[in-house]
Amino acid sequence: MTFEDFENYSYFYDLPEEEESPQSTLSIAHMISLSFYSVAFLLGVPGNAIVIWFMGFKWDKSVSTLWFLNLAIADFIFVLFLPLYITYVAMGFHWPFGKWLCKMNSFIALLNMFASVFFLTFISLDRYIRLVHPVFSYKYRTIKNTLILSVIIWMSAAVIGGPALYFRDTATALNNVTICYKIADRFGGVVDFTSADEMCIFAYAVLY
Repeated sequence: MTFEDFENYSYFYDLPEEEESPQSTLSIAHMISLSFYSVAFLLGVPGNAIVIWFMGFKWDKSVSTLWFLNLAIADFIFVLFLPLYITYVAMGFHWPFGKWLCKMNSFIALLNMFASVFFLTFISLDRYIRLVHPVFSYKYRTIKNTLILSVIIWMSAAVIGGPALYFRDTATALNNVTICYKIADRFGGVVDFTSADEMCIFAYAVLY
């Protein structure tokens, strides 16, 4: 969501005076984005579920399969929460799901973004070590070490995304539109879904 989408919104003071229907605020760009997000959800849920099933329960465990299994889990959790954002946009940026899901939805978006970046980085590093440093790879490239690194990655991504659980809240404007916003934005008079959330969702819709 851009600045223009909610430049007239603020919190508890200077609230919008117009009793505008939420649906009427949707632009063509938002309609197109809804299509992307819907396709990402419809393809991402079964696609990642299949990857998790085969890599987690059917194929033999290896360092490579563990990396991609974790990546698929991160993406699967993310796409499960996409309907919340789709509904949010479709209802003219009205959040009907309550404060807890407002916090959790933003946390999951950030968790996926950072976990995916970290896992993709380690996948590239793993391939480099395997090809360029075979002796080091033979000694340290083990399933046990991969599991330890995976736990560290998940914990790191959770810590980085954790502030969303505190700095997210909901507020209701005069026209009964409930918004999911960053508490920091309350003092700036601008409502958004956070650029990190939208960047993560857009990247997923395009790449997956």
